[in-house]
Amino acid sequence: MKELDRIIDIYNRYGVKAQERFSQNFLIDDKKLDVISSSLDLDKTDEIIEIGPGLGSLTKRLVNLGKKVTAVELDKDMIKVLLNEFKGVENFNLIEGNFLNIDLNMFHVKQKSFIGNLPYSITTKLIKKVFEADYFVNFNFMVQKDIVDKLMYKENKSTNTALGVFLALKGKLEVVTDLSPSSFYPSPKVNSSFLKFTLENEIYDKYTLELLETLFKNPRKNINNNIKNSSLKMVDKDLERLHISPLKRPHELTLEEFKKIIALNDLYNLGEE
Repeated sequence: MKELDRIIDIYNRYGVKAQERFSQNFLIDDKKLDVISSSLDLDKTDEIIEIGPGLGSLTKRLVNLGKKVTAVELDKDMIKVLLNEFKGVENFNLIEGNFLNIDLNMFHVKQKSFIGNLPYSITTKLIKKVFEADYFVNFNFMVQKDIVDKLMYKENKSTNTALGVFLALKGKLEVVTDLSPSSFYPSPKVNSSFLKFTLENEIYDKYTLELLETLFKNPRKNINNNIKNSSLKMVDKDLERLHISPLKRPHELTLEEFKKIIALNDLYNLGEE
């Protein structure tokens, strides 16, 4: 059965439909679902955690891969469907609630993969939340296409963000495939992209992200101004010692320059400067 037919069948049998308040648009493009499924690197994954599975378009492919799948769903209508559609599936588990409010360390396995179609308004919050997990291998997220540019760091790109730099420091982010509105039902008004992030570096943590957010607090101002108006101990002379111009704006910094600033901040926090 084609995915669109399956979704319409579920609509009719359960009397449910997509809710705008939950930003629900169900992926119905069978070819794209195959591309996404085949792109998942799950060899080292003990458990897949799916955020907002909806009507299970991707979920059914995930359970067929033989991995343990734990879905986190907030919508009561979707929960009713999932409990029935996946009844008796041994490698499927459902948590009812808001992903942003759960303790990710409740998952005792060491190797976790996160998957989901993220609502635009909380995309950044959800990505940050993933990094609260003790261990994870990768995340694989559907996001609106206009967010991609903010998440993909490139030196001297005006749309660079603190989170984009953090992701570049932590691992590898790539676009698996782009999707048009016709790939979803109901069709949204925007294009989307499916992203894959592979964790490669455990060194940087939430405090690193907080530092980066300070540097990017006012992206139009130079980093010296952003530092002066913060609780950071470093000053313009410190930046000059690192051979970094304090007049640079945050988006102009290279990854190596970010690493130097992070290292100096760590020294201050340890009381070694």
